[in-house]
Amino acid sequence: MLWKGKPYKFRVRAVNKEGESEELETDHAIIAKNPFDEPSKPGRPNPTNWDKDFVDLEWTKPVSDGGAPIEKYIIQMRDKDERAWVDAGTVPGDRTYGKVTNVVEGHEYEFRIVAVNKAGPSPPSDPSKSVIAKPRFLAPHIDRKNLQKKIIRVGQTLKIEADVKGEPPPKIVWSLKDKSLSSGERLRIENEDYKTNFTLVKAKRADTGLYKVTATNDSGTDSVEIEIVVMSAPSKPK
Repeated sequence: MLWKGKPYKFRVRAVNKEGESEELETDHAIIAKNPFDEPSKPGRPNPTNWDKDFVDLEWTKPVSDGGAPIEKYIIQMRDKDERAWVDAGTVPGDRTYGKVTNVVEGHEYEFRIVAVNKAGPSPPSDPSKSVIAKPRFLAPHIDRKNLQKKIIRVGQTLKIEADVKGEPPPKIVWSLKDKSLSSGERLRIENEDYKTNFTLVKAKRADTGLYKVTATNDSGTDSVEIEIVVMSAPSKPK
C-alpha cells in the first residue's frame, strides 16, 4: 500500500527456475501521486453580453491542463456587496463560454472560473471586471415629472432637474428654436450619466420660449418640450 504524497524507492529482481538475479533499485525516489496534476488557472473571464437577468462570459483555457483533459469549468460569482464567492454554474470542458442567470437586477457582480480535471480543481482565475445586472441596450426615456410649464418673474432663477434612463447612457442636449444651448453667463447646463440640470439665472423677458431637452443613444431618441414664461416684475404700489 502506498501513501499519497510520500516518496518511495523501488527494487526489482528477475526470477526464473535457475534462481534470482541481483536487485536493481531506482536511482531517485518517486512521489506516490496521480500521473497528472491539477490544471493551471484559466484566463480571466470577460463579460460579453448582459441584461437585467443574465450575464454571458467567455474565457481562455488554462496554459496547462495538468496532463489530463479538462472535464468541466465551474463559474463562480460574487456580489460586490459580499465577500464570499459562490458557484453559479458549470459548463463542459470543451467550452470556454457560459451564461449566468441567477443574478438580481441592479446588483453588481464579479466572476471567476475554475477548471477541473481528474486530479481536481485548478486555482481560480483572476476576477472579471465588475458588471451590473441591467439592460445593456435601452432606448432613452426622460422623466417628465419636473418638466411642466414654468412661470417665473424677471430677475428670478429657474432650476430644472430631470432623470434620464437609457443604455448606454444617452447624450443629452438642450435647445431653443432648434438651436443647441450651452452654458454661458446666465445659463448653466450640467449633464451627467442618467441626469441633466438646467439653471437660468437673472431671467429676462427675452428668455421666454419653448425649450426642448433631447436624449439620444444607439437605441433611440426621446425629447420633451418645456414652456418657460418670464413675466415682468410687479410694479410698485402707488
